[in-house]
Amino acid sequence: MSMKNKNYKFLVYGGGGIGSYFAGALSKNMHNVTLLTRGEHYKKIKTNGLIMDTNWGKNVENLNLVKTIDNEYDVVILAVKTYSVKNILSDLKNLKKGSKILCIQNGTFTYNFLSEQFENTGIEVIDGLTWIDAVRKENGSVIQFGTEAKIIIGKNETSEHLQNDLIDIADTVNSKNIQFEYTSDISKAVWEKLIMVASIGSIMCYSNMDAKSTVNEKLYLNILEGMIIEMTNASISIGVNIDENYAKDTLKYILNRSENLHSSLKEDFDQKRPLEVDEILGEAYRTGIKNNVDMPNCKMVYEKLIKFAKI
Repeated sequence: MSMKNKNYKFLVYGGGGIGSYFAGALSKNMHNVTLLTRGEHYKKIKTNGLIMDTNWGKNVENLNLVKTIDNEYDVVILAVKTYSVKNILSDLKNLKKGSKILCIQNGTFTYNFLSEQFENTGIEVIDGLTWIDAVRKENGSVIQFGTEAKIIIGKNETSEHLQNDLIDIADTVNSKNIQFEYTSDISKAVWEKLIMVASIGSIMCYSNMDAKSTVNEKLYLNILEGMIIEMTNASISIGVNIDENYAKDTLKYILNRSENLHSSLKEDFDQKRPLEVDEILGEAYRTGIKNNVDMPNCKMVYEKLIKFAKI
């Protein structure tokens, strides 16, 4: 039986730019939502509310806040960095049977890791991704850039019951300020985004320049193209149904939009924060090597950037 018309109880786990945006947007849309965050961000929101500056307006949301999982939740939107997932595992294990963890991180690491950890526990781990550009500021505010704020979820091999539940969650949340979608081919969607963000983000860190300056240098453009082709071939090697023109189309997309392309990986690099390079580019690189795909460009960039990762 589907959870149709259920008043879902949401927990957004992680108060960075993405987590803060989705918690605030869910609250704005009158959903039952709690944000799990800590430190100064917790204190600022507790005192002043979450200050939101978005494409749909400016407002303040007074959110339910927690620092650890202390209640039952139907849906947990996991919005922490990939390198933090192992550190919060013990907290996630406080969830009750029937909870659904939505993994919206870049890459394949989080879903694969948590699926193994929660196998046969009654807690469903759901694969997903997000397309959004949002930044948290020190004053307890979040700023959205652009109009996109999309979450895509799915599970490739699942029961009709769970599929109906996921479709219902997506239908319940979908709105102007959160575009929420279900797909029956989530692996394709995850790998398409992985290839995009891992290639342009990594090459920008490698060149230490913005996107436009990077692609204007033939050396870096050639490396970028090589990485896109290699990661596409890696995905195909494990049976992901990626279109044969995806690599060419992705490079064209990047070149056409290079003047305005933003990369969270490059932002972390510039701010001297740990990079998610091992869990994103590294996972793609290892997938290719394991399946006898030549990955020379990915290898070269990964080996230069890995020293900036938090391992």
